[in-house]
Amino acid sequence: MKLKDKKKAPRKTLKLSQINELTLSVFIVKRENEDKLKTRLEELGARILSIMRGVGVSRQSVFESLRIGTDDCSVFVSTSRVEDVREIMQTISSEFALTVPGNGKGFTIDVDGYLGAKAIFIE
Repeated sequence: MKLKDKKKAPRKTLKLSQINELTLSVFIVKRENEDKLKTRLEELGARILSIMRGVGVSRQSVFESLRIGTDDCSVFVSTSRVEDVREIMQTISSEFALTVPGNGKGFTIDVDGYLGAKAIFIE
C-alpha cells in the first residue's frame, strides 16, 4: 500500500473543559516498531511531543564496551489526559508485548498543570 493511500485516523477533538490533568508517557521500542507505535498513539488520543533515536545496551557489561548486543531503539515522549492514560498504557503494553524482556519499556509521569500545557490538545 502506498503511503498516500493510507487513511489517517481522525484525531480526537477535545474542548478545554474536557482536559483536567495531563500525564507524560515515555515508550522505548525497537526501531522497526516506530511507525506502528506512532500511529497507535495518535489513534488512542495521545499527543506525541518527541521521537528520538537511541541505542539500548545488552545486560552484560562486557558486551557494552564492544557494542555487541546493542539494539537500535526509538524513544517516544507523549502526553495524554489522565483519564485516557490507563487505556493507552494497557493497549500499547499488550500490542507491543512490553512485558516480554527485550521488547521495550513504557512508563508514565504525572504532570501538574502548567501554563499552556493543554494547548497541544486544542485545534
